[in-house]
Amino acid sequence: MSKSVKRMSEAPLKRLRLRAYINVVADLIAELGAGNNVSREWVIRELKKALEETRVEPFRGIRYSSEVYEKELISLYIVATRILRLPIKRFGKVLEDIFSNEICLDKVATVIKKHKDFSGVRAAIDSYLGSVDEVVLSKIIRFITTEYYLDLIDENEALRSISNLVKAYPEFSDRFGRMVKFFIAIVVGSKISSSEIRSRMDLEMKKKALTIALGLSGGAPSNEYIIDVAKIAYGSGGYIKRLSEQVKSLPKKSPT
Repeated sequence: MSKSVKRMSEAPLKRLRLRAYINVVADLIAELGAGNNVSREWVIRELKKALEETRVEPFRGIRYSSEVYEKELISLYIVATRILRLPIKRFGKVLEDIFSNEICLDKVATVIKKHKDFSGVRAAIDSYLGSVDEVVLSKIIRFITTEYYLDLIDENEALRSISNLVKAYPEFSDRFGRMVKFFIAIVVGSKISSSEIRSRMDLEMKKKALTIALGLSGGAPSNEYIIDVAKIAYGSGGYIKRLSEQVKSLPKKSPT
């Protein structure tokens, strides 16, 4: 069994989330086929409805914001174009307008993944986006994180891509720690879900290794954050529940 298939088969919550995405894509195609007007807002509403009906949280961190379903259009776009192979251009300008932001992020992520090192990454991104800020960089990282979560790229490719992004924009070095903590939690959570990580020590080692590999100067995300994100993304399978109990039972550090 391949690693990607293994990761998917051991995360039933991920399968439910994927089912919700596929249902929305099917409804979207049906609406377009019937000649109905479809907007970005309509897709967001349908995505929210599908996830609620499936009783699955959106793919997110621990903070629930009003923008979470807007961000989930990245997941929907990736499922539509990578997994279902939906030809965006076949439907004319409608889908290009709906997924305009995601199409741009896709082009940028593709450029980043093609580069073996960070040289040239910044110039390539600037050619698509011009100047970037923390919001844009966070969206690029989320796009790559979602590709990893949906088993479309492996850990090494995701890690190299985000590491090159960190190196290409040194002026954001003090903020990248905040931007990549969701990625770290998703990768570590995947290992816990598949029972590759079975102890708190393994968790600590993995998150620190990822932090170093990404070239971050700050600390890794907390164990509590990683476990909470793992529950949202993967459920309580593998060793997630057991590690959650271990982490929660530890005494809180006294403020200094």
